[in-house]
Amino acid sequence: MLRSLGKIGLLVPAFAVGAAWLVVLRLKDVPVPLLVVYGLLLVGLVVGLLWPGVLGPLATRRRVLAFIGVPAGLGTLGLYLGVVYYVTDLPVLLALAAVACLAWAAAAFLRGRLAEGGRSGRGARSTRRAFLAGGAGLVLGVLSGLSADRVERQRREMLARGEQERQAAVRTPGARRRIVDGAVRVFPIHTGDTIVTYGQFYGGLDGWEGLNGYLRTLVDKAQIAVPVFAYLIDHPRHGLMLVDTGVNWEQAHDHDGYYNHNQMVSRLLTQRDEYQMTPEQDLRVRLARLGYDAKEITTVFLTHVHDDHAGGLRHLPQATVVLDRRDWEHGTVYPYSFDLAKNNLSFPAFDSGAFGAFPDSQDHFGDGSLILLPTPGHSPGHMCVLLRLDAGNVLFMGDTLYTLPHLATDQVRQMTIGGADTGRQIEAARRIQTLLASDPVTVPLFAHDNTRYQSDLVASAFDHGRPSKEELRELRRHMEAVLTPDWRLRPGHTPHFVPPASGMDLGRVELR
Repeated sequence: MLRSLGKIGLLVPAFAVGAAWLVVLRLKDVPVPLLVVYGLLLVGLVVGLLWPGVLGPLATRRRVLAFIGVPAGLGTLGLYLGVVYYVTDLPVLLALAAVACLAWAAAAFLRGRLAEGGRSGRGARSTRRAFLAGGAGLVLGVLSGLSADRVERQRREMLARGEQERQAAVRTPGARRRIVDGAVRVFPIHTGDTIVTYGQFYGGLDGWEGLNGYLRTLVDKAQIAVPVFAYLIDHPRHGLMLVDTGVNWEQAHDHDGYYNHNQMVSRLLTQRDEYQMTPEQDLRVRLARLGYDAKEITTVFLTHVHDDHAGGLRHLPQATVVLDRRDWEHGTVYPYSFDLAKNNLSFPAFDSGAFGAFPDSQDHFGDGSLILLPTPGHSPGHMCVLLRLDAGNVLFMGDTLYTLPHLATDQVRQMTIGGADTGRQIEAARRIQTLLASDPVTVPLFAHDNTRYQSDLVASAFDHGRPSKEELRELRRHMEAVLTPDWRLRPGHTPHFVPPASGMDLGRVELR
């Protein structure tokens, strides 16, 4: 009885570890049929080692190891090397192999001593194995030490190549000079793209909510690329500011290295190709091409702490980062992006009273020029930012709503956290609808809009940072052409997924 209970006690954690490993592999886009075969091998191995008789009268633990364990082991090694391995793992793997060889050597040496003091043929063979294994262990240990230096050197060389590409992009003809005329200017900064599942982006009303939504991202790989925008504010009184910072070069080009700073956890739970960025889309390059220097940025308003909004903080250690305390304390999943900024955080009190439909707000500078609005739901302390321009106002949406069609929140919705958080996010969207409806000179600016609203109209209106009243009215007219006064989509503006022409490509979105 106790033996059976002990075996069951081993079975449960073994299955839990195996299930977690299969989830990691699925996150890395390993095909489902391959995972099914591999999973059956793992189940057969565990069950066969604990209860060999289940696999047949001739089954023994040795045969289970030979016929199931070897394929399962080779499959594990192949999958790890194929989809998880990163170059910084090499010294660790060599060190583990060295320890294993030295342990084998010690065991063989002891067996040889016990076999008639090492004088029998068996004892001599064990002693020879011990010396061979020990020698292999020492060689592997030396290689581990040497590889650590080589890996670090390779990483420095890769970063140096990235820096060379960045400098070349800065020097490309066509850069602008900074305009200083006392006007408030806003520049959209496209910092690359993120690869997301279509349902994660548009399927919040089709079951993509909470845990179920996250589980669906493991199976449904209908993916699209969506832009990641930050916004530069050049203010004559308050200096240079950013709303969000986008992603950085390392996230896109050294993803596993960037997400390897908390014992591999983030690397295992993220997709290697989740970000795409050209050298011209680097935040520092975009700022320089507009006539600015990243070192001049004094304030960053972070709508929330998710990594596609906070990655650029690595380039802004001098800036004060303004964000909701709830997001910092309860929403930060990967703090490495904040390592250079965590001593410069500022948390608004939201004690400036009501602002339109919002019961709480923060007049950040005390002059009405920039208002922070709490919009929790997408993250615990998400906030939007309203900025007054000479010709009107802009409302930076962050991820409360991804695109202009998402303003029709009863028809188009992104994946939400679920439960009370979903309710809070919908409530925030309603408040934004009310604000936009009551203030015809305010236009929304999105962090991930993949429609022509962003690519054509916003890009044109904010090309020189200072949209005219007519350009802002054109943005509002487009918004009214897409959405009815009661926030429903007009015909021709409902998003649909268009599958890729080949299995290796990304899909796209059509509005019909």
